[in-house]
Amino acid sequence: MGQDRAGCSGKGIAFFSGLVAGSALSALAIYLFMAPSGKKVVRQLQQESIVLGGKSAELLQTAKRKSIDLTHKISAVNSEKREEKEQMIPIPKDY
Repeated sequence: MGQDRAGCSGKGIAFFSGLVAGSALSALAIYLFMAPSGKKVVRQLQQESIVLGGKSAELLQTAKRKSIDLTHKISAVNSEKREEKEQMIPIPKDY
């Protein structure tokens, strides 16, 4: 019976080590075949940078337009306030 158990544990270790080695080799094969090449990665990064560059230029133009609009609105409000102050009749302090 002692030899029977020793044979079973040896088979179990052999099975487990084969399973681990097979998994590692499968993972390596999948990585090598599925990973994109360096040229593909560089091309994708270039395309994404062009797209992002276009979006950033659009955002910059939008921010610039909004800034100009706000500046015009603020100056219009300030000029209205100035006109209101000029139209007021000063009240003498003697009363």
